[in-house]
Amino acid sequence: MSVLISPATVKLTPPISTPLSSNPLLGRLQRVFRPVYRPIWRAVTQWIDADGLRMSAAMSFYGILSLAPLLVLLVAVLGWWLDRSYVETSLIDQIRSVVGEQGAQVVKQAITSAKQPSEGIFASLFAFGLLLSGATGVFAELQDAFERVWRNASGEQPKQKWWHSASLRLRGIAYILAFGFLLLVSLSVSAFLALFSTWAGSYLPFEKIGYVINELVSFAFCAGLFVALMRMSSGPKPQLRYLVMGAATGAVLFAVGKHLMALYLSTAAVVSAYGAAGSLVVILMWIYFSSAVLLLAASIARAWADEALVSTLARQEAAKSVQTAHTAH
Repeated sequence: MSVLISPATVKLTPPISTPLSSNPLLGRLQRVFRPVYRPIWRAVTQWIDADGLRMSAAMSFYGILSLAPLLVLLVAVLGWWLDRSYVETSLIDQIRSVVGEQGAQVVKQAITSAKQPSEGIFASLFAFGLLLSGATGVFAELQDAFERVWRNASGEQPKQKWWHSASLRLRGIAYILAFGFLLLVSLSVSAFLALFSTWAGSYLPFEKIGYVINELVSFAFCAGLFVALMRMSSGPKPQLRYLVMGAATGAVLFAVGKHLMALYLSTAAVVSAYGAAGSLVVILMWIYFSSAVLLLAASIARAWADEALVSTLARQEAAKSVQTAHTAH
């Protein structure tokens, strides 16, 4: 359940004031776009103060360790409704479209190794415990990152008891189930689009239409995943409407940055520069980029909530001043 962030739970930065230009046209444009760029600037400032890049680097380390166990559990969850081989192939295809063929092969090999059966009931239970712990590790780190962004980016974080860390691990299971549900919807829509394109390919220019629909589905999946990750976090958080606004902005940034990242990796020769470890470096870079965008989306959500709270407090102060003036007269 969302908890409204209040002045008691966050440290509000003062509203950003920019003098209007003397040019009438520029001044009008500033008045129009000020409600947009002011929260964005506040979000970027808060993200930097919260060490967003450093936290993204930590999450990329946890993410690379959690990747194979997480995908194994996702395949197991989606296997309740879909064929497991189809789910695994679809996941590898999605990863291939992002990180390339070599990175996809690394992930495929990691999944195969993680699924190796253990001998004996105790060995199997121990292996499952390690699998679950590895898959939820990145989500525990994500919880700490959200806590830092939303509670007080520049202040000290309160010390937590050991059972708080354990609850973050358990909450990671809910993350996996939510991610599995969104992935199930995405795979179902992709399968429907593939069937429809085969049927309508001879009647309609479906190639361009299909590309647009696929981009919209990817945007909706990314935004929905961002909302789910932020919504299920512990501690104070912005209201749902601000989470949706932050997630939508983050999904746009991710869509644009995804193409720029792919262009950089295709021209920077990262794989050849690092030799056999090149594919692993590419995956690390993608997790780092995704984590940075997600934390920036969380910061944007908090910035919108802060802007609304500052505006509300300003209106209350103005109304109180008017009432005081009338009382004095």
